[in-house]
Amino acid sequence: MQKVRNITVSVSPEIYRQTRSLAADYDTTVTEMIRFLLLLLPEAVDAALKPGGRPQFARALALREQAAKMSTQTPPNSPQESQCAPQNPSCIPVKSI
Repeated sequence: MQKVRNITVSVSPEIYRQTRSLAADYDTTVTEMIRFLLLLLPEAVDAALKPGGRPQFARALALREQAAKMSTQTPPNSPQESQCAPQNPSCIPVKSI
């Protein structure tokens, strides 16, 4: 029998829920999904190391942090609402949802 090792990973509650839901959608387990991704990882890193490429792990982290910041910000007014001014009587403001 093949010896196996455990890996513990900490993730945010949102990623946890998203991953569990995705695993259920595909009738599998989170463990099987992660095992599959880990099997593909060496090939993906090798492909990224070819001329002109390199792993983009730091960039992915930065993009994730940027997306998290954007999701907590109040969205700006819609273009229709921001273009309406009191001096423009033909403009009907559209309320943001």
